[in-house]
Amino acid sequence: MKDYDIKIRNNSEIRVYGTKDNTITVPSEVSIDTDKYQADIDIVKETNANIGLPEQVEHVELNIEDAKLKLEGISFDRCEIDAKGVIEVEITNTQGNIDINMVGGQATLIVPASFSFRTRCEGKGNEIKSDIADDPTSTNVIELNGKNSTLLITTK
Repeated sequence: MKDYDIKIRNNSEIRVYGTKDNTITVPSEVSIDTDKYQADIDIVKETNANIGLPEQVEHVELNIEDAKLKLEGISFDRCEIDAKGVIEVEITNTQGNIDINMVGGQATLIVPASFSFRTRCEGKGNEIKSDIADDPTSTNVIELNGKNSTLLITTK
């Protein structure tokens, strides 16, 4: 599979981690629908869930509403986060481009102090604030899209 679409609603705390054996792991209360190229994972009720994906994937799309998300031990070409409300994303041992799309929202991205990245701010009225200096030569791009939203990049 190349594409993972994960919907997270209702103030959930979710951990998405890379599996060493190229498997997908989801708890029993989570809905999953797969075909040869894509997996749709739906977390409907308020929950704390651990979701395992292969440690190297092409595309992960997360639809988040007022949630906390941890990405651990996973690399992707692109991680797209479509968000509403207030979200918090923490990454550990993670590589790849992260796009955060919001309208009137607030996001916090927590990265390791050694994480190399560069930022791009698109859309109207958006602002990226960072406690760490970005590296214009980095291959990891953190992008904020949408309207009237704020992204704070900070360390643990």
